[in-house]
Amino acid sequence: SMPKVPLEDSTAAEVLADPDFYNRIECSIQSPLVSRTDLKTFGRKALTTPGKLTQFEVFGPHSKADQELSFILVLGVFAAKALRDYVAEHGVLPAHELRASVRAGLALPITEYVQRRHGFAADFTGPAAAPATHLVTLKMFNTPVPVRLTFEAVHVLAEGASAQFAITNKGEVLARALLEDLRHSDPEGHARLAAQGISAADLVAVQNTIGVDAGEGTTNFPAYSEGRFNPAASGTLDQGFGTVLENAIEAMREARPPLVFGSRKELADFLQQEPSKFTRAKHERARGFVDDQAEYLCEEIASAFGDVLAQAGSATDVVYVYGGGSGPIAKFLRPKLQQIAGDIPVLYLDARYSRHLNREGLYIAARHVEQAAGKDPAPAPGAAKDQNAA
Repeated sequence: SMPKVPLEDSTAAEVLADPDFYNRIECSIQSPLVSRTDLKTFGRKALTTPGKLTQFEVFGPHSKADQELSFILVLGVFAAKALRDYVAEHGVLPAHELRASVRAGLALPITEYVQRRHGFAADFTGPAAAPATHLVTLKMFNTPVPVRLTFEAVHVLAEGASAQFAITNKGEVLARALLEDLRHSDPEGHARLAAQGISAADLVAVQNTIGVDAGEGTTNFPAYSEGRFNPAASGTLDQGFGTVLENAIEAMREARPPLVFGSRKELADFLQQEPSKFTRAKHERARGFVDDQAEYLCEEIASAFGDVLAQAGSATDVVYVYGGGSGPIAKFLRPKLQQIAGDIPVLYLDARYSRHLNREGLYIAARHVEQAAGKDPAPAPGAAKDQNAA
């Protein structure tokens, strides 16, 4: 099937130049990893498109490696990236099938990473004797564009560990921003570090860290010992900010008068928008329900963090807090973590960095492997900007 109102082919260069283009992908996928070839609409556009909305399960036993949505998102985004690069170079849609060879960095929650990383990578590449091909037909424009993807290599990292990789890679610039944030949010903590003479350069050099990576359906706790990822001490809590939203939706339905949201994505989108005079009261009421649930989540995160801290031993130098779900729960989470961490500084990454760190870490990992293989291509147009190779 096709979108109801496809875009004119002549608008391709303009549409594809917009970094938010990934929120408007419409495609069908033929792949051994995807069961149905119906039209899939991605991102924010999916919120206003009639039909069944598919989200990652935040309750239930299914791992991310088993959920078809993992494959749909990866294939759709890589195909869109290939088209974006082609149009950036040629200015028009291709009149033929595009072929793209992919070297990818992907992440799984830590518990799944330990058990599933090899199988997850092999799902994309297929066996060496018969590499898998995935045909994604992008249907946003009047002329559908088929993109055939083959995965040369897939490097799977643990969620949170890839972010830690990016933190180290960013070096002193990020470390200075962290210290600045601490000065505003926790003057006592900042004074303690200053008294110990700890500088941005010292932070970059730390070898023993614990990350608290708050995501949508999981919170990951990657532990690093002597600069190496330590899966034995690390862990995953099967809850995240998506759990908060789902529980808040449930509570709002039962409230009198009820507040009704169709999905947690719709609720998240509503809370992110600046309220108008008309929506302010609803906004404040919804925020109250979400905050109540966020407090419960932070208690769970703090408890799980205590377990990881006990496993990682007393050598931990710094705790980093990041991830897309960390911002909305900061006011509850920060004091709880600091209480458990004691004298160990808890550094909260600003949302500007936080949401992108896992992706940037994956991008760096994919680049490293590519360079090691002697295949360091010039970055594709816009690759440094949107880094969708991750």
